[in-house]
Amino acid sequence: MFEKFYPTFSFDKVEDIPYELFKKERITAVIFDMDNTLVNHKYKYNKNVKEWLKELKKKDIKICILSNSPKTNVVKKVGRELSMKYLYNAFKPWSFGFKKAMDLLDEKKENIIIIGDQLFTDIYGGNRFGIKTILVKPIEKKEFWGTRIKRPIERFIIKKYKANKKYSKENNK
Repeated sequence: MFEKFYPTFSFDKVEDIPYELFKKERITAVIFDMDNTLVNHKYKYNKNVKEWLKELKKKDIKICILSNSPKTNVVKKVGRELSMKYLYNAFKPWSFGFKKAMDLLDEKKENIIIIGDQLFTDIYGGNRFGIKTILVKPIEKKEFWGTRIKRPIERFIIKKYKANKKYSKENNK
């Protein structure tokens, strides 16, 4: 019932994701949510994330931001600072933002994964589009009001996900 909201993998934070996972899964491109996945609500990122992204690019993995934010200048600024391609006003979970990201990255669906902190936008959207997904915990507890409303439902679904027989420790590093 909730499987369409289940991530392929889950980790505490972006920089905990092992590079080997991308090789093992034949991933050549990564789509990132921006808010509370890469940056906090002051649009700051920590140096570990920046270093992790640099290492990812050294391994020839293409990266881009796919953000629902309408704040064009902010998304551009973060994208440039992190040396990433970027798209804003994505309207996740609808597929057209994911399609734009796929075209921007010039990759096939089977070689793309999305990393995000929200089940209803990032994970559900990625699953609907047919790409692999990674759920990370939000960077901060402070959230936009719309996200705060959804978090209790997400916690319920995550509890079901962890109880699911398909769940294993490998999925939850």
